[in-house]
Amino acid sequence: MRKRTFQISIIGFLLLISCQKEKEITIENDDFKWTINIPKNFREVSEKNWDKVKFNGIETFEKVSDQNVKKNDIENTLFAYKNGKFHTLESNYKIFDTTKNYSKSNKELNTVTYESLKKAISNTELDSLSSKQMISGMEFDTFEINFNYPNGEILTTKSFRKLFGNKRFTINILYKDETIGKELINSIVNSKFE
Repeated sequence: MRKRTFQISIIGFLLLISCQKEKEITIENDDFKWTINIPKNFREVSEKNWDKVKFNGIETFEKVSDQNVKKNDIENTLFAYKNGKFHTLESNYKIFDTTKNYSKSNKELNTVTYESLKKAISNTELDSLSSKQMISGMEFDTFEINFNYPNGEILTTKSFRKLFGNKRFTINILYKDETIGKELINSIVNSKFE
């Protein structure tokens, strides 16, 4: 009898976990009047854990670029979601000096990002692509980098950016599995801005 109760408990727990994984989450952000559905199987990353990811990224950037990152250069995270080790969806914004040329600044950001990653992962071939993407009737700048690892694996990161007033709004994704990558891109492309 105890064994059966234990097995039923395990089955119940597994069903509960699988039901939680299938749940789609809708995020509504008032600042940008933005609504997005997070794909199934993605879980929220705590602010504390995401801050560690940001800190490690800043540390790596400073090492490979010989530049110091100032506090006002760090983005404000809106949210971060993860599915396994190689799939993330994160959004942030940064106050932008509107006296600067946004298009030029965006190109410089793409170049610095690419060059820093190339130095940090020197044994990997990188390909990049800049383009435009329409989201909810608005044009976003996109920047994609494909990491072609020596073992044949490919990892892709893609950023979607737009200036809203004095805030540079960004959505970043990282994916290894093409199917999950398509889900992430569809989620972004089908998101709504009022």
